Amino acid sequence: MGPEDLGLDILQRVRGHIDRISPVLPNQLVITIGRYVLGICSDPGRFTGDGKPTLIRILHRKDVAFKTVDVGLDSDNAIVIETAYEPHYWFDMRSHFDENGDLSEDLEKRIFGYHEDVLSVASLSEGVASGVLPPLLSYLRREGKSAASIVVFPSMVHSSDALFNAFSTVGLVSMDALGPLILLDQSCLEAFVGVRRDGGVLMGSGVIDYLVELFLGKDGFIRDLAKLSRSFGVGIFTVLMAAGCSLKIYESFRNILDITLEQPMLDLDLSTASMVYAIVRAPLHLRGELTKGRIELEVASWLKERADLDAPQICDPVYVEEFGDKIDIVILVGGLDMRGLFASIDSRISRFSRIMVEQELYDREAWIEIRRQLLGS
Repeated sequence: MGPEDLGLDILQRVRGHIDRISPVLPNQLVITIGRYVLGICSDPGRFTGDGKPTLIRILHRKDVAFKTVDVGLDSDNAIVIETAYEPHYWFDMRSHFDENGDLSEDLEKRIFGYHEDVLSVASLSEGVASGVLPPLLSYLRREGKSAASIVVFPSMVHSSDALFNAFSTVGLVSMDALGPLILLDQSCLEAFVGVRRDGGVLMGSGVIDYLVELFLGKDGFIRDLAKLSRSFGVGIFTVLMAAGCSLKIYESFRNILDITLEQPMLDLDLSTASMVYAIVRAPLHLRGELTKGRIELEVASWLKERADLDAPQICDPVYVEEFGDKIDIVILVGGLDMRGLFASIDSRISRFSRIMVEQELYDREAWIEIRRQLLGS
């Protein structure tokens, strides 16, 4: 071995040691907002210890009474909003922030420079969540963070004020391109039934936990999604997913892809998508069979076959040290034509929103811009 080879060998060993070093400071942060998502991320083991993601909860003081599990609220990881009455609409929170200052000071005490990737989780039906999310995402942008949000969106069977809150918040976030929103229709979410990797039942808010775990487990995912969202101008995604599917039972990866169409998280026309981001979680021993290249080929041909779709796509495998043959697939579908959905919501809330404007409860021009953003007129 010559001197050049020896030097190269030493460099490779040093790089190997560096790659094995786990960061002590966490670069990932999860922020839950409001009552509906208060019970998720309740496993303390996922957020304690060196290098583990940080968890912050933002909630109204009245939300505390509704928690069903011990989520360990304290001054370090919780921001409790105090108002004279519980905010019912998004503009209630805006008025509160105008009079009392926004969340910046509280956020500065809990979000640090090493928090590079931030995942927010909220139900947009709620006045607190719908009012907090836009200024929170604005703050994260000013601080140079990569941010994405999982948001539960009310179905048409929900009340007009829930739809009004959600419609308004999506419009406000979209207007300023504050980061990708991953929309989960609440009725679809609560009707979903799947299988966890350990064989248990996956349903309801457990799906949100599952998505949070998967997204955090893919290093750089939030950063990549935020960058792609900006580059391609795609601000809204939804989810197709298959959980805990045995490769032996379903016989092929293609058949598991078909399962993702059975319980979509939003009523969608897949053929209108302009971007697809697929994450596949599989046991490490299947890495030779489910390579990144094969996954990309399978997903591309599947999209062409099922929706005649030829759009930019990213496919990332996540390999886990497990026995068995359980496969998880999450497909983020972005850039869908959602004007029909938003038009239906706008029609549903038209009388309600008109009264709000006439009573000068919020700015007329702001509402005009929200509607223009979502309806395209």
